[in-house]
Amino acid sequence: MKKILLVVFMVGSLGFINSLKAQCTISDLKINLKSVNQATCEVIFDFSWTQEVNSGNKFAYIHIWTQSDYHTPAANWVDMYSGTSAYPKKTDLANALTTFVIDNNSLDNPAIGVVYHPDPAYILPLQAGVTITKVHLNNTLIERMTLKNIRVILPSCTQKRTLMLDVWASQAANGKNVHCVSEGGSLVINEVRPFGLLFCTFPRQYQVSIYNNGPVLDNVSFEVRLDYNPVGILDQTDTLIYNSGLISLPANETWTSGVLDYSPYNSNPTSVLRPLIVEVTVPLRPNTTITLIENSCGPLAVIFTSFTAVQLKDRIALNWQTAFEQNNRGFEVQRKLESGNYSTIAFVPTRSIDGNTNAGLNYSYDDWDNLIGSKDIFYRIKQVDFDGSSSFSEVRLIKISGVKTAVLLYPNPTREITNVVVPAASGPIDLIITDMKGAEVKRYSDIITDRFSITNLNAGVYLVKIFFVKTGQRVVKKLVVL
Repeated sequence: MKKILLVVFMVGSLGFINSLKAQCTISDLKINLKSVNQATCEVIFDFSWTQEVNSGNKFAYIHIWTQSDYHTPAANWVDMYSGTSAYPKKTDLANALTTFVIDNNSLDNPAIGVVYHPDPAYILPLQAGVTITKVHLNNTLIERMTLKNIRVILPSCTQKRTLMLDVWASQAANGKNVHCVSEGGSLVINEVRPFGLLFCTFPRQYQVSIYNNGPVLDNVSFEVRLDYNPVGILDQTDTLIYNSGLISLPANETWTSGVLDYSPYNSNPTSVLRPLIVEVTVPLRPNTTITLIENSCGPLAVIFTSFTAVQLKDRIALNWQTAFEQNNRGFEVQRKLESGNYSTIAFVPTRSIDGNTNAGLNYSYDDWDNLIGSKDIFYRIKQVDFDGSSSFSEVRLIKISGVKTAVLLYPNPTREITNVVVPAASGPIDLIITDMKGAEVKRYSDIITDRFSITNLNAGVYLVKIFFVKTGQRVVKKLVVL
């Protein structure tokens, strides 16, 4: 009995297989549609499949047609593949979009052939940049094959197209003998076009969009995986991080997901460097469509495990924790009122030695200088490397129940005198100065002017507490004396 070397199970309709032909098929077909030139209708895509081979297999051949041109003009196609020498010749492939020859198909490093061995007179279309990659799956016999950068010209680029393909293999040294064949496989191309974005803010997040190039598509689904080597090839090493469930794609429009995260992988120093791969499944199609979400984000210098902002009686208490630091100089504490931009209000240096640690470290900062004319205050922590690069924590919101009276303290820091300025006619006010431990240093009562000077303080950090007698409001400001 003839030894079958290329075994695949076609997902989709298979053409008639002559009883004298041994069947080899391909399974788990995937298309990565990279681009569509709307002027020329040239499409560039990757095509991948699963196959089973052994060391005897030498050559594999893939012929691709449009659906309308499939198996034309060959008059003898009924008898094609009926014997070991009944292979397609140049005249049989006149209307084929393209043909690929895979040399050394059973080896770990197969190559794209430049000669069609059964009929060298058949000139292969120029396929500059096309590569073939093999990945072993469950064992050495089950393999994932990927042809990258296939270029074909479609009759139209405004609608989906069904491409037909034949696959056959040869064990013969001259590459001519037909040992197995699969006829009538199909690929649906240019129907859905997924793409996505990966956001470099921490923790990492991403967003998926799918363009539907036709009527409404119901019961569509997609999965997202963390893509491991080799990049761009979906295999069992890739980690599933999201399953969409069933969605509906509007006609001739782009559907976009919300912003998604992929905890815990989006906070791991290694996995945050990996790209993501999206696979879209449309019901009753012979193949799925995939896309790679590139990862251009740099390595994380810091992993934040928590960040909290809590309103206390007279201050906002900020606390954050890191689990990993690399090349970390420290943290800028940034604040934004609802109508403004973020500004840095303090710098907290790293507690790690030389900016590097794998141990958890805790940090805190109390914001005394807040609540000025705002009901919503936003906080975030900006991590800064020694080389100047940075990353951000998540944002925390504090909602203030009442609006404080505006108070200006300047200059601050100061070396001698600082001025306290309050709104006109807001007096009388009481003013108490304490050190950071709460011990009272100075007290002023019944101030009726809107400008008051503080002098004769030793170098240090103080809290200036201003009490408005008329309204009962209190404002606390931090003062630094150099």
